Amino acid sequence: MTESINPPITDLARGHTVSRYDQELAKLRGIILEMGEHVVEQIQAAVSALVSREENLAFRVLDREPQVDFLALDADEEVFRVIARRQPTAIDLRIVLALSKIAGDVERAGDKAARIARQSIELDALGGGEDLLSPRLRAALSTLDACACCMFERGISGVARFDVRIALDIFEREPALYEASHAVRALLSDAEQEGLSARQTVCVLTSAHALERIGNHAANIAEQVIYVAEGQDVRFRNREILIETLRHRTL
Repeated sequence: MTESINPPITDLARGHTVSRYDQELAKLRGIILEMGEHVVEQIQAAVSALVSREENLAFRVLDREPQVDFLALDADEEVFRVIARRQPTAIDLRIVLALSKIAGDVERAGDKAARIARQSIELDALGGGEDLLSPRLRAALSTLDACACCMFERGISGVARFDVRIALDIFEREPALYEASHAVRALLSDAEQEGLSARQTVCVLTSAHALERIGNHAANIAEQVIYVAEGQDVRFRNREILIETLRHRTL
């Protein structure tokens, strides 16, 4: 008989004696979900600024960056409060520790969005208002953005339910992320052909690397989703074997 995968955890607190405990866990996850929503908006705005030369969007990303930072501080404070007051064990401790790590990855993804915005502003300044990106380079960056942003959005969806299926979907998207990132680097390998100076090339490469790292943060989040749902630390497991094993359990 095939072992079935654990169902998604839609309710963080399943009948705790202290109802306040339930509220604290739910509040912590709520803060992180709010952070995630902000970061998705930041990523989309930053990349639009880069590929569409909308400088106002880049400055808006930088203006809104503190919102994510403040939410990260709120999440840290809530983690400390839950541990100090409740001294969680077993599944509850897994949830608290996982949410703490997830908050860190969400905050760092927000930093990457701000980095892209800064590179966009510098690229615009270096170009003197001219459109520096060729159509094929713009298309390659848009493809990379679609991969990274989709993975990150899926990661936040996974946190909402601690759904292993969503986590596996993120893992399965990693090859497309790396392929898209490689495509951008391949185009930039001949900066002269793309009509970019060395400094302009660095701006684009830095942005592409930031997008790839956003996808990496999404994969880190997926690992924590599995940790909560399955009780397994899969951070250093072979991806292909892990996907095959857990997919088999969903049948």
